[in-house]
Amino acid sequence: MPEKETKYLSVSDEDLQIGAAILQEGGTVIFPTETVYGLGADARSPKAAEKIFEAKGRPSDNPLIVHIAEEEQLNDLVIEIPEKAKTLMQAFWPGPLTLIFKKAECVPTTVTGGLSTVAVRMPEHPVAKKLLSIAKVPVAAPSANLSGKPSPTTFLHVKQDMDGRVDAIVDGGNCRVGVESTVLDISGEIPVLYRPGGVTKEQIESLIGPIQVVTKAKEGESPKSPGLKYKHYAPDAEIQILRGSMEQVEAYAKQLSKEHKTAILTFDEFPAFPDHIITYSLGSRNNPEDAAHRLFAALRNLDLQGVTYILAPEIPDDGVWSAVRNRLYRAAGENIISLAEKSVLFVCTGNTCRSPMAEGILKEIAKRERLSVSVSSAGICAGNGSASQNAIQAMQEIGITISEHHPTQLTFDKIQDADLVLTMTTGHKQMILQAFGQCENKVFTLSEWAGESTDILDPYGGDLAVYCACRDEIQELLEKGWRKLK
Repeated sequence: MPEKETKYLSVSDEDLQIGAAILQEGGTVIFPTETVYGLGADARSPKAAEKIFEAKGRPSDNPLIVHIAEEEQLNDLVIEIPEKAKTLMQAFWPGPLTLIFKKAECVPTTVTGGLSTVAVRMPEHPVAKKLLSIAKVPVAAPSANLSGKPSPTTFLHVKQDMDGRVDAIVDGGNCRVGVESTVLDISGEIPVLYRPGGVTKEQIESLIGPIQVVTKAKEGESPKSPGLKYKHYAPDAEIQILRGSMEQVEAYAKQLSKEHKTAILTFDEFPAFPDHIITYSLGSRNNPEDAAHRLFAALRNLDLQGVTYILAPEIPDDGVWSAVRNRLYRAAGENIISLAEKSVLFVCTGNTCRSPMAEGILKEIAKRERLSVSVSSAGICAGNGSASQNAIQAMQEIGITISEHHPTQLTFDKIQDADLVLTMTTGHKQMILQAFGQCENKVFTLSEWAGESTDILDPYGGDLAVYCACRDEIQELLEKGWRKLK
């Protein structure tokens, strides 16, 4: 995009008058809110809204949130205001709650991502309130960052991303909340929470009753809220969410830091890590507001230090923690690594072809995807000998060796020690449940575990082509299902 001469404005009345005039004339102004900095333009103007998408590099089907200074402005933007919306507005406006309504005709589809609904909120930040009051126009304003990057919570963050891309930036210091607003769709019969934020699910339900939660758009579906469809909030470094004990996390971080500049997000209560591992505290693990306030700044600061990997602990999924978890996990692209080793046991009849092939394939996937998993196989009626020659040859064709495999008899101890038991057929599964019992929660057919419904038939007696077809069927199911092991 052509570079603009960006004006830098203070929070003085005179400078806010300048910012308001720019908005009225169809320009773009970045301003602070209590959540993050917003990139604003007149929500009534399709051309003004297009400038937001251009400045951010944002996909045009991602809807924008409209900011207003007074509740009266809402009447011009929406068709109706449901009673539940009025209850929530009385409790949480002004504040970090966005409500989705059925839109009025005057709201351009450029702002709504082509949808028949519009998202609206009333910010409580004094600078935002004053700017909107002076401008007297509804202002569409997503977070003021390049699309996909961490949202800006300080003036410095905004300047790094948006200098030369917008008409003006208001320096309002640091944002209080630190994560974007809660987004609740109030346009249907049952309210739907699309994005957790500073107003929690629990607070909302205490006033209007049960709500649904949706945090990801379906394939091919237009998102009704920002943050549903695309990877968001991501720094340049790769983020990994780690599951495991403190000792496992430290061992993993030490190993990774041998080859990569590694940082880890911690809490104040965590023990110290080795000096060569960069640490950044999100505050006390008893204070989610601290973590929300610090998260985006942490990701940006670690990028400035040239970090390659950012490791992060698991985050709870309740209250304000839900907002922290949502942003961090979206930034990681749901890249969750289990450090506690899981045990997977494959079962077939004789343990000479199907289950050894499944064992070999999953071991290869585990190596490729860095899964912490131990894999074995056994047969319900296993004898002596080795894997069948056709199974060995079929696996060699894809670069996996099972020639050292020897059939193993299935026992109660093997079932008991496994975290997950995957059988080749429904018959195998039923035999295990009848013989051993009380293990229903971890015994599945490979097919049902991967979301399919067919049994994997025994290739015994067939030629190499039959074994290769069986191998390919097993591999396809494991490629569909391995992410569940994370």
